[in-house]
Amino acid sequence: MATLRKKPRDVEPVSLSEKAVIEEGTSSGAFGSWFRLLTCWIVAIVVATHLHYKLPLPKTHRGVDPTTGISEFSEYNAMETISYLSDTLGYRIVGTVEEAQTFEYLESAVRTYKSEAQGLAGAPKFDIWVQQATGTHRFDIMDNMVFKAYTNVTNIIVRLSCPETEPRACEDNAILLNSHFDTTLGSPGATDDGSGVAVMLEIIRVLSRRNWSGYRNSIVFLFNGAEESLQDASHAFITMHDIKDSIRSVVNIDACGTSGREILFQANSREMIDAYKQAPYPHGTVVANDVFRTGLILSDTDFRQFVQYGNLTGIDMAIYKNSYLYHTHLDLAENLEPGAIQHLGENTLAIVDYLAKNSTLSNIERTSEVVFFDVQGLFFVVYSWATAYALQMGAAFLGVVFFMYIVYNTTHSSPYRTVPNIVAAYIKSTASIFISAAAALILPVLVALFLTSGAVNRHMAWFSREWYGALIFCPMSLIGMYGVQYLLYWIPGPQHVDMEYGSFVSLALAFAISTFLTTLTSVASSYIFWLYCSILLAAVFLNEFVWKPKIQKGVVFQPKISGLTYVISAFPMALVYTDYTYAMIDIFVPLTGRMGVETPVDIIIAVVFGMVTFMTSLPSLAHVHRFGKRFLRKILLALAILQVAVLGAVVARGGAYGGWAFPYDEFHPKRIFIQHLKNLTSGESYVGFAEADGGPYIETVVATVEDALGVKAETRQGAENANEWASIYPFSAFLGGYRFNTKPYLQANSAQPDQLPGPFPKLTVQNDKYDAATGIRSFSIVSVSPTYTWTVIAFDGHVVDWSITDSAPLDHSTHYVIRHVVGYGNDAWKLDLSVKVPEDKRAEAKAGKWKMRFEFTALEKENFAGLGVERPTGGIGILGVVRDVLPIWTTPTWLSSVVEVWEL
Repeated sequence: MATLRKKPRDVEPVSLSEKAVIEEGTSSGAFGSWFRLLTCWIVAIVVATHLHYKLPLPKTHRGVDPTTGISEFSEYNAMETISYLSDTLGYRIVGTVEEAQTFEYLESAVRTYKSEAQGLAGAPKFDIWVQQATGTHRFDIMDNMVFKAYTNVTNIIVRLSCPETEPRACEDNAILLNSHFDTTLGSPGATDDGSGVAVMLEIIRVLSRRNWSGYRNSIVFLFNGAEESLQDASHAFITMHDIKDSIRSVVNIDACGTSGREILFQANSREMIDAYKQAPYPHGTVVANDVFRTGLILSDTDFRQFVQYGNLTGIDMAIYKNSYLYHTHLDLAENLEPGAIQHLGENTLAIVDYLAKNSTLSNIERTSEVVFFDVQGLFFVVYSWATAYALQMGAAFLGVVFFMYIVYNTTHSSPYRTVPNIVAAYIKSTASIFISAAAALILPVLVALFLTSGAVNRHMAWFSREWYGALIFCPMSLIGMYGVQYLLYWIPGPQHVDMEYGSFVSLALAFAISTFLTTLTSVASSYIFWLYCSILLAAVFLNEFVWKPKIQKGVVFQPKISGLTYVISAFPMALVYTDYTYAMIDIFVPLTGRMGVETPVDIIIAVVFGMVTFMTSLPSLAHVHRFGKRFLRKILLALAILQVAVLGAVVARGGAYGGWAFPYDEFHPKRIFIQHLKNLTSGESYVGFAEADGGPYIETVVATVEDALGVKAETRQGAENANEWASIYPFSAFLGGYRFNTKPYLQANSAQPDQLPGPFPKLTVQNDKYDAATGIRSFSIVSVSPTYTWTVIAFDGHVVDWSITDSAPLDHSTHYVIRHVVGYGNDAWKLDLSVKVPEDKRAEAKAGKWKMRFEFTALEKENFAGLGVERPTGGIGILGVVRDVLPIWTTPTWLSSVVEVWEL
């Protein structure tokens, strides 16, 4: 007689009525349980919010601690500098008188500090250089090839090193601290980069009063005068200055916001990341480093020049919050958050002082194989990728081992099930975690598509407040997450007896798998999956061996997941990811206002908030099963009602300025570019009007300008019209807009459209030679453009040689755009070209009759944005007419340009 396998002695079957109770669940205690989970999330979010936005109290004294008498960083001093630069001088565009005034102010300040430091015990050797440089470089950005030339751009360089009585070996190795004092066209630049300049000045004041005896390295401070023109001045320093070869690493300070903590967003060596640990208020993660390297963030800094041309390692830091005001007329000292400059200054001072005093600065190697992150701004964690690999693979392995234990233990629990049955159930529930993640990201896109549809037209309703995206997209994200879990009940095949318990174990298994897979990519940001995996493993381990409720006979429905298990999983996850969420949305939401007209920003933000929802509320994927599918249906219904109500409110209150869902207001403005372009070849005069995002309501602004000028706008979109914005190439590539013919308005106001005030730029050819044997024409283009800056020459041809020194021309005929900038007091530059003449034109070339077509564009130096001054056409200022009718929720970048075609 066959021996039958016996089930474990303590295993008893579950009756059909008991199974129904387990599946359908009971709502008893549901509201209390959800309230406790929500409270856990809320507490974590409140704590994370406080820590994330916490800033040090600004020092309000003149830079000397009143108690100790020791010099220290003072925001009060720095704000005086920022206020003078942004509020008094204003727009400091390269080539303008404001640029020259800024140089004079900074040079005077550093010479004053040098004088004050003389005679102090152990005072550092204090060197000052002024560099005016001319050069060229290639600058590729946004998939566009840009060739740059610059003439007499200005740098101020300060070096602090050990006292003159000590050996000069301390000057052999230097740390470079860089910021730029010029501004872009549309901004007075309080933070970008008045903040960096002010911080550097204040650090020079503090350090020049310290005893430098025993310092191992020097600190070089570079105040560069041409960054916004595509990093010309930093290129000049790192390629041409006498002390460039002593630079070993760089700390770059920039800004794209006006508030909050600065962030470490680029780093390329272990030594420099370790140096950042000295910062008293650390804020940075390798995630920002990885994201920035992808190019998703349309921005760049001087750090690029130091790495590319100096082969340097270093760190790049920037104030980044509230970047709605970045590169706008609102970047003023009054809009800087108190404490932000103190935070940036104290961190930078601690880093460079440590590097000068303690680091060897030699044999530093570039690497991306470092994991780093701050913990709520309290301390900074750094470890190698080798360590990360071991930790992450170890966690993944423990996750698999623990899962095997769970399977084994389940076979010895009631009701008895076979191993294949248990494993199949876990495959289903683990797969549902991944599907829930996908649904959390994808379903909010449906909301975005609805809001941006032609019938609704509520684009960017989330733009004016970063957290609006959570209100608009998170309900649908939760519907996606929980809807997948609800469908799990209806999918045929083995199923967990306790869906909550099985789902929680599946969460740990899913993140063990995710940790394993992301670790294989060698991307340092994969540490986030490891953190989640570790938290979940700790939670299920404690639940299994410490907190798991004892089985009570006669009780049909008894949760196997303790409430404490949710606390130790939900709280740290929400705490960690809320911190990351604030950093992410504070960057990406304002960024969408300058990503271009073709970028689907509503979809991008929908996906971002879908990810935030999933990662923040992850433990709830198990908790939704705690009270069965009947209660889960109620949750889904409630979320659907909430989503419909939110969408209804957006539709009702998003169509006009003043409504809460209207995307723009005075301090969250829509960026527009307005250019008065005068064509000196044709005699035409137009006002160009372009937008930097695809948001709504531009038509109302266009209609207002049409009424003011008395002319209908022409739509001017697409690459074929990009040359009209050549002054700001390549950023012109993602602008979309219109243009208005000014002739009717001028004639209606008794002005002559062709009365354009000079002087006008001029192009001439020098040293013109043609080699008939090679078919190559060599010549120099000389540009003389008094009262103009930011000039551009565009042409087509097969260039074989030129005066762009660090990049050879392409080996075929193509379109070239060469941007040039001149420092104040200069108005001429030269471009040398050798061009292969087309075969059918060589007879003309030999006779000296073959000409090339050059389109030359130049910006007038008048400061309309800051002073309201423009060159009148027929006695009338066109830009002033447009300015007077713009709504308050727009922020314009003003350009007044001339264009002329030359056959040379």
